[in-house]
Amino acid sequence: MKGEMLVASEKIRFIKNTFPELKIESVNMNSQGWDNNILIINDAIVFRFPKNKAIADRVKSEAVLLRQLRQQKPMLQIPDYRLLSDGNDDITCVYYDYITGASFKDGPASDHNAALLGDFLTKLHHLDPDHSQLETYHTYGYWHELYESVVKEVFPYLGSSEQCKISDVFSHFLNDIPSLTFPQTIIHGDLTTSNILCDNGKVNGIIDFTDAQIGDPAFDFAGFYWHFGPDFTKKVLYFYDGIESKDAIYHRAKAFYGAQPAFHEWLHAVRNESGADWNAALSRFTKLMSYN
Repeated sequence: MKGEMLVASEKIRFIKNTFPELKIESVNMNSQGWDNNILIINDAIVFRFPKNKAIADRVKSEAVLLRQLRQQKPMLQIPDYRLLSDGNDDITCVYYDYITGASFKDGPASDHNAALLGDFLTKLHHLDPDHSQLETYHTYGYWHELYESVVKEVFPYLGSSEQCKISDVFSHFLNDIPSLTFPQTIIHGDLTTSNILCDNGKVNGIIDFTDAQIGDPAFDFAGFYWHFGPDFTKKVLYFYDGIESKDAIYHRAKAFYGAQPAFHEWLHAVRNESGADWNAALSRFTKLMSYN
């Protein structure tokens, strides 16, 4: 808590020096994320301070992407980045107008919200990757390294039956990757319920494009499958107009992407010694993998 207060004090001082005319009446601080320290000033302006240079370098690509996406006029709000750099042209922070809403974790998983999300993903996935400054992070090596980490760090907490189930899921996916011919598109890369804002029961905006990259469009359906299951995932796909079959996208979301958040949650729990409800997590993983 003390460390967070020190971070907040430092960032507020920077904001005051940069915007001396800005009267700061309230500050909400969030430093729990992996990538950014976030301050919301007066419930009106969001300031995101990258935690390291690698994240700062990505911000420029994010800004280009958001500008291109805004030209497609998605029905949902997205941040309008303004960048602040230091004397070496390194990004110090990005700021944008606050988008109202809370996490989409409680839904509702309505047809209307599915239509809004389908429209957003349609317009995002149709952007030309060749005109972006984005890279690919979800390579074969990335997924293989994730599997090795799970085996080393998570398997000691699991029984042999659970280990076999997880190994089978990874094995099928890793064996399939070389033969998959899905189109590479621009993806959000972290479309979880925490990055989908809902206001009065209606999805209102999408935030945090830090993990945007060129990759498999099916990955952007993982959060729907993980949090809401197959029915809502299929609803969003109904309103989605991509460049490959909806069945193919759904299959990849179901077979691997939609369950892989469990692996990240378990690794996070082990590495931070925060504890994990292994039975509940395993039950959810098994249930998700059993759907048709």
